[in-house]
Amino acid sequence: MKEESDFSANRITIIGLGLIGGSLGLSLKERNPIIKITGIDKQEIINKAIKRGAVDEGTTNLEKGVKEADIIIIATPVKVIMSLFSQIKPFLKEEVLITDTGSTKREILLEAERVFSNKLDFIGGHPLAGLEKGGIENASSGLFREKPYLIVSKKENSFLAKQKISFLIECIGARGIKIDDALEHDQIVALISHLPQLIAVVLTNMYGLWVGEKNKESLFQITGKVFQEMTRVATSPFDIWKDIYQTNTEYTIDFIEKLIEYLEITREKIARNPVELQEDFEKAKLIKEKILKIKMMD
Repeated sequence: MKEESDFSANRITIIGLGLIGGSLGLSLKERNPIIKITGIDKQEIINKAIKRGAVDEGTTNLEKGVKEADIIIIATPVKVIMSLFSQIKPFLKEEVLITDTGSTKREILLEAERVFSNKLDFIGGHPLAGLEKGGIENASSGLFREKPYLIVSKKENSFLAKQKISFLIECIGARGIKIDDALEHDQIVALISHLPQLIAVVLTNMYGLWVGEKNKESLFQITGKVFQEMTRVATSPFDIWKDIYQTNTEYTIDFIEKLIEYLEITREKIARNPVELQEDFEKAKLIKEKILKIKMMD
């Protein structure tokens, strides 16, 4: 890793001090205390972030918060990320790196290209880390440790920008993974994140409806480990997911349709003879073992 003196990355601004932004601040300060971190958010959230040690200082003023930054991380809902590009552009230093933590990338990269063109460096980022509970109160310095951090670049970025994003990811202990383009990113996350979130919500609501039909709330105490694991994220705030589904509608629907198709095939197998599911279970076991093996090798 390059030392801070090799390039300018001593001043970092984080816009949005929720779970992700707050955890970034805590992680960066833990690993590199000399970095000066400025937070931009509502004043009450800034006060909490300063108290927790996630930022050194904070402001509600965009110009004041970004004008001296070497790296700007926008950790807000997706549509807010896009709206901020044009707002911060007039105040940025020439060699600043702008990056984000949004869960979709296609529309973000298009807007970054439109606003920044080739005059400023933007690299899309997406840490695959999170909790079902948001807010600075739940931020943690270890949230990103050993977690994948997806990177999607805006056409040609400078070598300096690539240094900075590598520096940032290494500082928080994550594993940087370069994705070829924004379309591939959105397709991947639709399958591994956006569809599972919907499944958790649907399963939870199915259970609630069934218990309601029975008119016996004591049944809520009967939940197995698998159900609990599969529905853990059902309490995630919709404010975040609204923007995700609005900016990744196509791929989310594609995988919903594939899931329906696979469920219908599965239903037919169970109706004929449940023994037919053996091949599906064995195939899933092999795939899961491959995933776990690759993770262990990283």
